[in-house]
Amino acid sequence: MMKRIVALMILAAALAGPAAAGGMKDVTMPPAAERTLDNGLKVFVVETREVPLVTLRLLVPAGSVFDPAGREGAANLTAGLLLKGAGGLGAEEISAAIEGVGGRLEAYAGKEYTIVAGEFLSRNLALGLAHLARAVTAPDFPEDELARERSIVLARLQQVKENPGALASREFTRRLLAGHPYGNPVEGYPGSVGDLARADVVSFHGTHYVPKGSILAVVGDVDAKKVMTLVGKELGGWTGEAPAAKVPDLPAARVQGRRVIVIDKPDMTQTQIRIGNLAGGMNAPDYFAAEVANTLLGGGFTSRLMDEIRVNRGLTYGVRSGISRYRGGGYFAVGTFTKHATARECIDVALAEVERIRTEPVGDDELAGTGRYIAGLFPFEIETNGDLARWLTEVEFYGLGREFVETYRTRVGAVGAGDLREAAAGNFRSGGNMILVLTNYEATADQLKDLGELEVIPIGDIE
Repeated sequence: MMKRIVALMILAAALAGPAAAGGMKDVTMPPAAERTLDNGLKVFVVETREVPLVTLRLLVPAGSVFDPAGREGAANLTAGLLLKGAGGLGAEEISAAIEGVGGRLEAYAGKEYTIVAGEFLSRNLALGLAHLARAVTAPDFPEDELARERSIVLARLQQVKENPGALASREFTRRLLAGHPYGNPVEGYPGSVGDLARADVVSFHGTHYVPKGSILAVVGDVDAKKVMTLVGKELGGWTGEAPAAKVPDLPAARVQGRRVIVIDKPDMTQTQIRIGNLAGGMNAPDYFAAEVANTLLGGGFTSRLMDEIRVNRGLTYGVRSGISRYRGGGYFAVGTFTKHATARECIDVALAEVERIRTEPVGDDELAGTGRYIAGLFPFEIETNGDLARWLTEVEFYGLGREFVETYRTRVGAVGAGDLREAAAGNFRSGGNMILVLTNYEATADQLKDLGELEVIPIGDIE
């Protein structure tokens, strides 16, 4: 909380000042020792001396994009079991050993990779690294723990159906990216998770938990040479190589014209709205211009969408836009909610704002203010040991290089009005979109009937 308060105070000072974003200085990441083990594991070590703590972050390219068809949720379940029994130690023994020294270790899956990360006192680095290595290389996957974890996941999936915002977002992504593994939720679906057996988890681990392509960052009050020796001892014997199959890229544009999907949930008291289409991925050449464009459009509390839909018209309490980015592409989405009676007005205004940023020039003051907002906040993204470990692993995974971080503010500040407009035109669409509406269709049918090609799905048909 204190970090956020200080960040906002400094940001307010930056926004109040006359300097443009381009005048803000680049940041400098501390030097990192690098080594690639013989088995292909890439290791980064950063020595920091502020506090006697060390952060560990291992990125394994074992995300949900590799879930077998019909076994969606395998990556998530595998990650959830890593610390529930490994190398002959039970879940309680592992937890007691880590918590007994005041440490923390967790594992979770994402779309493209799984993370095993934790924090320990520097003097307990060996213990922490040993447990991380054991969890990743020798999980036991006990049947009782698998049954317990599977039931927890199934309960969470059921809760999604009772959370209109989460359900709308999940179904929008699922249908926009239909047929591509990026479209499946990391947690899977009730049917697929319910069918997962120990053999599925063992197979997923054996195939995808391999050192080649994995990245370990160790950041904290440590000696780099000693850390490298310790890593070699604990993870140097890790073997295996991921299959050569590559996740296909997303197409350049998925939806042509307006495709409207209505999920009819009669007990809805408000209408959830999602609008979007495909956009650039992590390596898109217009990454920074698109980030500025999105922030101006709907990425902040003072954005155009917020001003027009909430402040000026009072149609909602909140509206945002964002670009979700992956190795093989990404997608843009606007998300909001409103009363049933104003569903169409809210959609029309959002589309009009998307069209405006695509086609109309952006004023110098608005552009400069947006740049200052982004650049002013960025230093707080690399403030802690955990922040540094995250950036080290992710820029390596995506092939961005540390200059992505160090020149972030300069590159944001260098975005001109023409760059922004071009990026907006390439990433945001107003005419061709998927529009997903979660609503009481009886209350909104007259508003939606001429919006575009319409498909109505009863809530009972949603898994």
